[in-house]
Amino acid sequence: MTHLDLLRSAVGKILLNDWDPVGVRDVAAAQDEYDQYVDPIVQMVVAGEPASVLSRYLLGLEIKTMGLNGDRNRAQAIAEKLAHARALQR
Repeated sequence: MTHLDLLRSAVGKILLNDWDPVGVRDVAAAQDEYDQYVDPIVQMVVAGEPASVLSRYLLGLEIKTMGLNGDRNRAQAIAEKLAHARALQR
């Protein structure tokens, strides 16, 4: 498994287990709910985007893509966690 594969896996787990804005982490059939967002986020993390950019992206997904109200505090906390996952690519 490459460092990039480890990063993808970590991002996927963070999105499902920590971010999970639609509340599907415990639904077996929905474990791939956020997979479509993994690669764009991995690209941002690899590019060195700061947590503020990642947070805006997550918030945009919640509001524009998912039609939710959005949770700025959650988006910021998850963005910081994603930014720290950057170490997995090295």
